[in-house]
Amino acid sequence: MLTPIDIQNQTFNRSLRGYDPEEVRTFLRQIAQAWGALLDEKHTLKQKVEQLSAEIARYKEMENILQRTLLQAEETSRLTLQNAEKNATLIVQEAQQKAEDIINNAQRQQAQLQEEIRVLQQRRQDILLEMRAFLTLQLERLDQLVNAQSPLVTSPSAPAQSTPTASTPKPPPPASKSAWASKIAEKL
Repeated sequence: MLTPIDIQNQTFNRSLRGYDPEEVRTFLRQIAQAWGALLDEKHTLKQKVEQLSAEIARYKEMENILQRTLLQAEETSRLTLQNAEKNATLIVQEAQQKAEDIINNAQRQQAQLQEEIRVLQQRRQDILLEMRAFLTLQLERLDQLVNAQSPLVTSPSAPAQSTPTASTPKPPPPASKSAWASKIAEKL
């Protein structure tokens, strides 16, 4: 490569009709200065190109990093969304299952309670029938007892037994006993 010093130190052979040596030297000095300035500018521009190339490489690396980060963020976002949807679906399914279990449990309890109510109503009916039969039997016995005592009261052959004494209570009249028994039987 030609340097300004090479231009300045360049010598030419002399001929008879040649150029004025002083003009040639002046011109060569001017070319050397211009050439030196161009080489300096070239060197400066080369350094600037290298600096800008390094910056471009750095920016490209940053761009690659940002693109990878963006892709990772998108992938993470997509996975997070999928997981959230799966979790939401699971929560809804669990809630539906719990609701079904609660409903089934309530229906079983309702059926049990209805069965218990039916059994208790049947038991009540049976007890009422037993009480009615028992009371009817007792009323019949009471009527028999009253009928058995009535001939004693009205019979003339046994006056001593027909007169009530202070120590024996007087039996109620027969009509009031059967009315009382009828009322009890009606309530049952």
